[in-house]
Amino acid sequence: MGRPARVKSIDALQAMSAALTCFRDDAAGALDDLEMEIRRALQWIGEDCRQYWKQEIRRGEDRVIESQRQLEHAEMFRRAEGQHSPCVEEQKALARAKQRLETARRKAEAVKHWIVAIDRAVNEYRAIRSHLVNWLDADFPRAVAVLNRMITALETYIRLEAPTDEHDLIARALAASPVQTDDPEKAKEPQTPPPESLTPHPPTPNT
Repeated sequence: MGRPARVKSIDALQAMSAALTCFRDDAAGALDDLEMEIRRALQWIGEDCRQYWKQEIRRGEDRVIESQRQLEHAEMFRRAEGQHSPCVEEQKALARAKQRLETARRKAEAVKHWIVAIDRAVNEYRAIRSHLVNWLDADFPRAVAVLNRMITALETYIRLEAPTDEHDLIARALAASPVQTDDPEKAKEPQTPPPESLTPHPPTPNT
């Protein structure tokens, strides 16, 4: 048999019920906001970043081709003039173009890696989130409903037990404190104190 509950304040139970309802609303709102942020992140890395670095690779390849063409043109011009010095500026420009192209390729590979890693982490999170959502949508409302029924039952009990007026309070007090007598029949009858005129007085001494 379970131990009886020691409820000292119904107001505290009502406050707890209201707080639980607020918690449920806040938790559901936070989960919805987080889901929106996750979708934005997946779109950013899965579409925006991937497309950006894909375009950077194409631009990098075009820059390398253009830098290579300018270097060859400069070398041809120097040979036509009988110069044998290297085309330093054109070589530096070609090196920078190749470096930028290599950076774009590394970034594109990194984006592919992180797309897979983030998808895996999101799937794990959503599996855990589904349990919490089911609890908030099903188990949690049932628990709050049980608490509210307990509050209603306690309020009904208090209304039944509480004295309605002063006469009810006096009657309950008299019923709780019966008059002590040797006669069981008289014990059931209410005792009325004798009037003052019938109360015997001691005789007055002669002076």
